[in-house]
Amino acid sequence: MRTVRLPFRVKRPILACGADMKAAFALARGDTAYLFDGFGYLSDLDNYTRYEKAVREALDKLKIRPKIVVCDLHPGYFSTHFAEEFSRITNHESRITIQHHEAHIASAIVDNGIKGEVLGVAFDGTGYGSDGNIWGGEFFVGGLKNLKRVAHLDYIPMPGGEACIREPWRIAASYLYIAFGESFLKLKIDFVRDIDKKRWAVIKGMIDKRINSPLTSSMGRLFDAVGSIILGKTEAKFEAELPIELERIAEAKAVDYYNFDKTVNIIKGVVKDLKSEVAPSVISARFHNTIAHLILKTAKRYKMKGVALSGGVFQNKFLLNRVIVLLAKNSFKVYTHSEIPTNDSGIPIGQVAIANARRRA
Repeated sequence: MRTVRLPFRVKRPILACGADMKAAFALARGDTAYLFDGFGYLSDLDNYTRYEKAVREALDKLKIRPKIVVCDLHPGYFSTHFAEEFSRITNHESRITIQHHEAHIASAIVDNGIKGEVLGVAFDGTGYGSDGNIWGGEFFVGGLKNLKRVAHLDYIPMPGGEACIREPWRIAASYLYIAFGESFLKLKIDFVRDIDKKRWAVIKGMIDKRINSPLTSSMGRLFDAVGSIILGKTEAKFEAELPIELERIAEAKAVDYYNFDKTVNIIKGVVKDLKSEVAPSVISARFHNTIAHLILKTAKRYKMKGVALSGGVFQNKFLLNRVIVLLAKNSFKVYTHSEIPTNDSGIPIGQVAIANARRRA
């Protein structure tokens, strides 16, 4: 359990149920929130059982009787179903849903005690968007009472949905297809030479016919795609395997970056370098630098003095350091996480903050 001192007092006791990955929940009253994390994926029955039991035990131990129950906007999350059932059984007066990435930014606002408005940058793998698409490369402007989504990565089809996480070659092929059309199969790079053409034909059909190919703006999936193309890996044995490898090999001395007017231009830059036999370490660094400059350009566009960074992608220290240095050189105040996790474990604190700010007393 983490004890988090809030920069405000909650109007009524709150139970925030978190998300499904890196599951966590929080109980809040007064100026204090109690964060419980470490439950893993709630799709695992044992994890869900531990989570459910932990909520009950925490309620008894802390003697908190929530008047407000908060959950993620995703209707299919196990944490959302738990919140629904908890509200039904206990006859709570209200259940509030909070968009995943807004909760990320709110958690950073709480962690830094931010008073005014900021540009919030929420980069992660997956989060249900208010438009029904899968978000994860999002920019917001505002504060706890109102966060407005102002920009995001271009949408790209995810053939097979979550299968792209386990088989990142799918999202890599999708990006290449959108960038180059069917002619991407003529590209003289190892990824294309090694691709299973029969499997690609199936994936192409899924994309063209929009079968089980939800659209995503996820930065995590962009990292997966670039990692698969550069490293030649088709599968991921564990979460963020390819992004972790990209971070590990990135050349610290490289400072140049790719054109990012459109997300596919980043992919085109990577392919051009591969065809020119540029070292993978340099390509990785250029990719990281590109994301840092993308954040800088967006910050300049919206002219916010403060920039808050949140989401699992910012566990990447190479990227985080590049972003901090670049923004600081351009006179932006950068807010990062210290006490509250930047990944989904911190989501419940953001849910508490938004629910409290937006609900009338």
